[in-house]
Amino acid sequence: MADNVTYQFGKSQLTIEFGDIVNSDAQVLVSSDDCFLTMGGGVSAAIRRAGGDDITLDAAKKIPAQVGDVVVTTAGKLPAHYIFHVITRGQGNNQAVAPEALYQATRKCMQLLDVLGVRSIAFPALGAGTAGFELDQVAAQMAKVIAPSLQSSPHSMEVTIYLYDRNGKLNNWDFLPFIRRFDRHVPEFSDNKTASAGTAPTTAARRDQVFISYSHKNKEWLERLQIMIKPLMRKQGLTVWDDTKIKAGSTWRDEISQGLAAAKVALLLVSPEFLASDFIAEKELPPLLNAAKNDGLTVLWVYLSPCLYQDSEIEPYQAAHDISQPLDSLSVSEQNAHLVRICQEVKKAMAGVAA
Repeated sequence: MADNVTYQFGKSQLTIEFGDIVNSDAQVLVSSDDCFLTMGGGVSAAIRRAGGDDITLDAAKKIPAQVGDVVVTTAGKLPAHYIFHVITRGQGNNQAVAPEALYQATRKCMQLLDVLGVRSIAFPALGAGTAGFELDQVAAQMAKVIAPSLQSSPHSMEVTIYLYDRNGKLNNWDFLPFIRRFDRHVPEFSDNKTASAGTAPTTAARRDQVFISYSHKNKEWLERLQIMIKPLMRKQGLTVWDDTKIKAGSTWRDEISQGLAAAKVALLLVSPEFLASDFIAEKELPPLLNAAKNDGLTVLWVYLSPCLYQDSEIEPYQAAHDISQPLDSLSVSEQNAHLVRICQEVKKAMAGVAA
């Protein structure tokens, strides 16, 4: 995946960068803070450490602030001219009332650039850390402001959005929901888009395949499903992705992320082992369920074995067969009949036919 994606708006430029905002040379750095400007975590703590006590001393003069406010302080020892503190958390670290607060705060930041006579600004993914907003929510609200602002600006402006995980748990592909959602809002405004230091950007990846999520302890069920669905792959041109498609020597996390990004239908093989898998819960389900909510992905699931699915994230989603009895309680013949119905449901979902 590219290290950055750049959009051109006449004389102005917007870049989405994988990296640490404290290394930016922009005239303004944006921080996400609480109403008392404690700068105690995430991006704000990193800016405080890099800029020194002058920032917190200046901030202390301007508290308490309200959710959605933008507080301007010195940048201390940082090369930037100012820090814009966006208030995304109220008293008791409560989340902002709605994602629209991010829209208003981003709008205020862009308006302040003209007031202060500065031409470059660096944002984090506002509110995606301690405030708890989903990446795709953040992207939608920020894009709706930044893209038209740059298009209409008479000045040459540079805006950079930095995507970075300070806990070291995420790689670039984990930020794909942000980039995909951002890309849905920006192209109508921008003149062109380029990527650098990597492969071409995948933000416009087409959702045209089935992604199968399963526990490796249930691999025999994956194999039986692969056999049953083969005629649809051959005759209907259906593309099915699971982690057995990962090539030797490939970066497996990136391969899985690409499979997730291209999924139109997600088929979950649900069992106690599936629900117990930390990898599935932390890496596969969140982007799938986000895509189901925002990008039209269809989630279907298969009830392999008795488990606590009612107490999991998948409970609201449609099963691909009658779940009055789990598959492992049926005879082989009955199991095959259920697998046929499951494949038919996948076929209908890929064709966009309502169940």
